[in-house]
Amino acid sequence: MDIEALCEVWRINNAINLEMLDACDEKLHFELKPGKGKTIRSNFVHMIGVRKMWMEEKMKKESALIPKLDWKTAKKSEIKKALQLSSEMMMELFRKYAAAKKPDADLKTLRFFAYCVAHEAHHRAQIEIALRINGHEPDDKFLYGLWEWSKK
Repeated sequence: MDIEALCEVWRINNAINLEMLDACDEKLHFELKPGKGKTIRSNFVHMIGVRKMWMEEKMKKESALIPKLDWKTAKKSEIKKALQLSSEMMMELFRKYAAAKKPDADLKTLRFFAYCVAHEAHHRAQIEIALRINGHEPDDKFLYGLWEWSKK
């Protein structure tokens, strides 16, 4: 398995998170919800928290560098910085999984990677739904751009 190719795809996943964050106005959008779910702010904070949780298992010392953000008050700048830092650290975690001296290390790495991307895509969808339901429909150019991974 080419772990650096996998890490490049993770970088793209995070670039999409950052694009979604940039599209959200802190004052206008951060408290919007898709029904009873998390707010836009808390969806982003949750993604960071889950990344931190995964890192605590194999990278305890490094995971302490990722801030524990408050889901009610985290600022856009704090979220952006934490997404960037935790993304870099997640790539190190993928590398650790891949380097394991076990016969099924590749499969475990791919399964873990797929879980992480699917989890974050779910929360991006929650954010998009929150925007739509509350009358802040993202424009088509932005939405289609999220799927242009080859341009990231």
